[in-house]
Amino acid sequence: MSEYSLLLTIVGRDAEGDFLEFFKAQEIYAVFSAFGRGTASRSILDYLGIENDERTVLMTILPSGKSKKILSLLVERMGINVPGVGIALTIPLESIGGGTSMKYLTEGQPSPQNQPHKEAYGSKMNENKYSLVIIISERGKSDSVMNAAREAGAAGGTVVHGKGTATKLAAKFFGVSIAEEKELIYIVAKKSGKDAIMKSVLEKAGPSTPAHAVAFSLPVEDVAGLSELLTD
Repeated sequence: MSEYSLLLTIVGRDAEGDFLEFFKAQEIYAVFSAFGRGTASRSILDYLGIENDERTVLMTILPSGKSKKILSLLVERMGINVPGVGIALTIPLESIGGGTSMKYLTEGQPSPQNQPHKEAYGSKMNENKYSLVIIISERGKSDSVMNAAREAGAAGGTVVHGKGTATKLAAKFFGVSIAEEKELIYIVAKKSGKDAIMKSVLEKAGPSTPAHAVAFSLPVEDVAGLSELLTD
């Protein structure tokens, strides 16, 4: 198991301050946020009791032992498992670039060897039951991407705006400007279904389409919230 994990927490925009205060109370200071919007269908939003689809994506690096404790506390104290609150997941890190980067990213946190091992209150991912599918597309094309993803079983995702900095070769290959604004779509899916989702997206919204979408996936260690992905 990796010594460090990326904790990705996606919540409603109006709850951002409460979650930042929660992380601060747990001595987690290096938290990075980005604004996005949800893409769930109306029926799912009604099920979760969500009216506003504005989202905040919070990212922080934690020792793996502590990440399990934090995931549990997100359930106990922040109610992340309550329908409509949000979702939190951890992704194992392969490495951190040097001691200075580590100190910056893990400010105020003990090293992994000093962390007790605690089980999370979310689903335990012994065999990576879930995956995080990340899709990069042209801005304004997230609807076509999500339509393709839903046809393969995706329940919904979160869209974050960004900008590409690809090489000239990549720009020539895709036929777009290297400074083109992009959309990043995050979809949490069962590992057994993520290949179908990626295949559908690439076939119907891939590089040969106006969306120019590319996709990759990451293994998820633990997940809590979004009603455990709509109770599977």
